[in-house]
Amino acid sequence: MHYIVLDLEWNQPMTFRGGGYRAAQGKLLFEMLQIGAVRLNDRLEVCDSFNQLIQPSCYFRIHPHIKRITHISEDDIADAPLFTEAYTSFCHWCGEDSVLLTWGCDDISVFEQNIHYFGCEQPLPRVYDAQQYFSLLIDSPKERKSLKAAMEYYQIDPSETKEFHNAVNDAYYTALVFAHMPEPDKVLNYPLKARSLVHQDRRKKTTLSVHRASRGPAAVIKTQFAQQLPCPVCGKLSALAAGYVKQGADRYAALAQCPSHGLYYGRLRFFTDDNKQRQAERVTTLIEEQNSAYVSTKLLQWQNKLKVQEDEKAAKKLAREEKKKERQDRQAE
Repeated sequence: MHYIVLDLEWNQPMTFRGGGYRAAQGKLLFEMLQIGAVRLNDRLEVCDSFNQLIQPSCYFRIHPHIKRITHISEDDIADAPLFTEAYTSFCHWCGEDSVLLTWGCDDISVFEQNIHYFGCEQPLPRVYDAQQYFSLLIDSPKERKSLKAAMEYYQIDPSETKEFHNAVNDAYYTALVFAHMPEPDKVLNYPLKARSLVHQDRRKKTTLSVHRASRGPAAVIKTQFAQQLPCPVCGKLSALAAGYVKQGADRYAALAQCPSHGLYYGRLRFFTDDNKQRQAERVTTLIEEQNSAYVSTKLLQWQNKLKVQEDEKAAKKLAREEKKKERQDRQAE
């Protein structure tokens, strides 16, 4: 048996209301752009690699967010093989008696959806989760560390010639991390199962959750419940891209940004339930337009709103202090 470390890059529809996504009948949430993999020898050294770009069949334009992080353009994939040919080549390269390692379950979930959508019959080798094993090694079983964080933990420096968010490069870095893990064969205790990928209408309250607000809004906003917002598509927690803006009585809104799905809103609403308990309701929804210029403009607008609110607070505080000083001066006279 030999280990093959796998990483993928994929595209997403420009809009989930467009013709490409409708033509796929909701059965292809992400379409693969690149398969990258490295083979390890008995000493866990990289001895071979597989790198294949893929020509799209559904989403012909690369989403601006995907293009920005992967640097893959439409020209790069214009003459690449279609998925079925790329997948057959990959399976042949893997050979017999191999197992796959990935960093988390995202890659295998996207891979399996593409395999089923394009009707490929040959199954993948067994897949195991190097990320989960690493989390247990560092005594943090419920926390999923990024690949970069794992590299920093093992003091692995990235190469100037191997950029992140390239499938074969990320597979190479994952292999370096795996080679540093003690008792690496124990990764076989953590098999991966693909999860179902289904688009949730961004107009719905896709991540509605309620938090006991025993303290006031200002205190709740400082908690992890308000500062770490789940992406409406994948559910991953992301920190705020800009702080909260008050939008009315007991209502606040902020922006967060998912590495995979772009900018989204987070909204907090404070209310009293039927048992007269104070609660905070949190909802996240994606922003419809996701091109880079729009995102930059939206963040700037949001930051300007925050500055205006901060300036207003500062002015009110100064006015209160001046009134207090006037009262003190009158009392002194």
